[in-house]
Amino acid sequence: MLESITAFDGIALAVVVISGIMGFARGFLRELATLGAFIGALAAAYYARVFFHDDLSALLPPNLAPWTADVILLIVAFIIVYVLIAWLGQRLSKNIHGAEGIGMFDHVAGAVFGVLRGFVALVFFVVLLGLVLEQNRIPSFIQNGITYPPLRDLADFVNVEAAKVGKEVQAPLSSAEENGQ
Repeated sequence: MLESITAFDGIALAVVVISGIMGFARGFLRELATLGAFIGALAAAYYARVFFHDDLSALLPPNLAPWTADVILLIVAFIIVYVLIAWLGQRLSKNIHGAEGIGMFDHVAGAVFGVLRGFVALVFFVVLLGLVLEQNRIPSFIQNGITYPPLRDLADFVNVEAAKVGKEVQAPLSSAEENGQ
């Protein structure tokens, strides 16, 4: 069994362990706040572009590229919302860590969250690897590792489910376009 352990397995283990340690150090609430800040910032960037693109474009000099307003809105909205939500989460986390009994539970839950995040990152890596390389071009130290086959199976599952979700989301959009809505 030890003969089939490759560098990829060592890297995968390191990713999961480091992510778990980071989760333990930061605590679950802070990890959750960071994730929430990222999701909130993405939503804010999207809606800033939807609602303020025309207004900002009118204020910018006409000789700028047409996508300049989009870039400005996306970056500014993302940064402002991310920093604000992450700061609020950090403040909440510090208050929780000071409470007796909750602090250790928060750290242990953060470690579990970190380990799960590490696995998700590895699956995402394998999904991306499958998108950019054909199966026969993936390096042997990855393909021959113990961790690659289960990660590949999970990546295949994610690809199948993502395709289903994409079709389900596009179906109502297509019918709305056909009806002129």
